[in-house]
Amino acid sequence: MMRGFSQGMFIFFALGMVTCCGYNLRGQQRSFFESKQIRTLYVAPVKNDSFKAGIEITVYNALRKKFAQWGYVKIVDSTEQSDAQLLATVISATVDPAGITLANQLAGGVVTPNNVEIASSYNATLKVKIELRGKGGATFWSNIMSASQGYQAATYTGSLGATSALINESQFDDALVKMASSIVFDAEESMNTGF
Repeated sequence: MMRGFSQGMFIFFALGMVTCCGYNLRGQQRSFFESKQIRTLYVAPVKNDSFKAGIEITVYNALRKKFAQWGYVKIVDSTEQSDAQLLATVISATVDPAGITLANQLAGGVVTPNNVEIASSYNATLKVKIELRGKGGATFWSNIMSASQGYQAATYTGSLGATSALINESQFDDALVKMASSIVFDAEESMNTGF
């Protein structure tokens, strides 16, 4: 009997901690969206002000997917059907070398010129402005969100310091997908916690 009581208290305590920390179960109403009477949401096509072609599609897909998964608003296909609209602009999507190594350290016995530097790792950064606007155009929430992620370069030994551009671009694209998802998650949490 005492064991059942302690298990019940543990479950009660755990649920209390989860709800106190701002976490909600899928489908639960969120006070921010309730207070603004938002039950349907239109995600507008994302504007791309960066030099990375196609990143607007990645961010758009992350916005639609994440808000649909949470389930407390219904995603609709037009502003006429929506209580609010989500607007986003990709400000920048960049990648910079984060680590450098010398070609003769990678060449594995192949003669290379001295002091030829090759990127051994990169740091990708994504910055997005996200706005939630009401039916009348009033801005309910707006913020510039950013995320960074590092990854190792695809540098092959014996190829005189060549870095495979296609593989590195693919790694950059993978990093952008993860960062877009992270930004959307952070934006939604920020909306609902008032930060």
